[in-house]
Amino acid sequence: MLAERTRARRVKFWWNLSLAYIDRYKQRFILTAVFCFLLVFAGYKILPLVFRANVVSLGYVGTYTLDSIPTQILSLATQSLISTGDDGKPKANLASHWTISDDGKTYIVYLKDNLKWHDDSPVSAQDISIAISDVQIQAINNKTLEFKLPNPISFFPLALDRPVFKSKSFYGTGMFRIVDIDQVANVVKKISLLPKDKKLPKVDIKFYQTEQQAVNALKIGEIKSVNLPNAESFVGWPNFNVQRKADRSEIVTIFYNNGDPLLASRETRQALSYAINKSEFDGELAGGPISPDNWTYNNNVKRYEYNTSKAKELLSKSTPAGPKITLTVLPGLENLAQKIKDDWREVGIEVTLKLEKSVPENYQALLAFNKATATLDQYSLWHSTQKSNITRYKDVKIDKLLEDARTTQDESQIKDLRTDFQKFLVEDAPATFLYFPYRYNITYKNIEPLIAKLPK
Repeated sequence: MLAERTRARRVKFWWNLSLAYIDRYKQRFILTAVFCFLLVFAGYKILPLVFRANVVSLGYVGTYTLDSIPTQILSLATQSLISTGDDGKPKANLASHWTISDDGKTYIVYLKDNLKWHDDSPVSAQDISIAISDVQIQAINNKTLEFKLPNPISFFPLALDRPVFKSKSFYGTGMFRIVDIDQVANVVKKISLLPKDKKLPKVDIKFYQTEQQAVNALKIGEIKSVNLPNAESFVGWPNFNVQRKADRSEIVTIFYNNGDPLLASRETRQALSYAINKSEFDGELAGGPISPDNWTYNNNVKRYEYNTSKAKELLSKSTPAGPKITLTVLPGLENLAQKIKDDWREVGIEVTLKLEKSVPENYQALLAFNKATATLDQYSLWHSTQKSNITRYKDVKIDKLLEDARTTQDESQIKDLRTDFQKFLVEDAPATFLYFPYRYNITYKNIEPLIAKLPK
């Protein structure tokens, strides 16, 4: 009985002592509880943001598989044997140099010394897997690749401007290493890259099927930067920096079916070119099929300034009364097509617009993006023997200029031949070369310092 009373008094003593201690130091207890809460909050909310602060999320619009990932993305992870300079000439990259046989059909490419893949193994010619149609490729030794062509092609080194990875892997030679590729039904959704240099940010590339999906992702912060054909959705958004630049790798072009009875006439095609008001194009006006950056560019070609009187004069000589044209339009060019329709109507042409998702086998006139202008060679698009000559254009003089420019290795001759090619092609007007479209890079201002660290 006495023992129980003693135990009760001890419990009561320690209870009262504890209450007194808590009462005396209650502010400290409150501060400790608040601190613990904030610590837990930071662990779940703030710390992930801190870690993500060194991650750059870039958006791309389009549907891609492993075989069609854009080169500008893969260039973060690896390099090409030969790259294309701003002027369109080939430059050594992974290759130290190359030689050409006297007949122009064999190219020997020599690798630089001390190259390594991302797994730290040395780059060997046997590890490099490249496939080029109709070209025999062989690794002569660890440092040398041989390319045998069926016919001489002077621009062939530019065909080697493609990303190079170690065979059966994504080990490259670039500043970043591909660590993960997310796919859904063989469609690439995300690519994650880690830098070799810890001072550089991690990079996530995210893909969106439509421009609107990319716009929404940028607005909610899912991505931090994206290139779009217009920036109207971001007018008045103070957190973004918008930069506009003409994309000289493609030209918005109207291709004419030269086999069509109406458009077989050069005067009719020229009239259609004169009839278009080019003053409000969202891009940099194009004079021909080649970028002004290219070393063979000819600035002295025929200019089709907006002139409805000239257009009507040419039409009166070359077309029957009440001509009709169906203009096929590819995605993204619908608004422009309506303007062209209105312009052609002003000179007496009845126009019907037809929307297509891709280039159809048959058409009368086609409004599309011409992505072939980035290459030096225009043979596949304009030579009369080529299936890829979508205009069905045939001209003996143009064929000869293209053939000769392909076979000679003399730069001065190539330039002269290419200059004449542009002059005669633009004058013959198998197509109307409209403009290099503006592209708008839209980026969160607070992420620009990280993006500036990425290789250009």
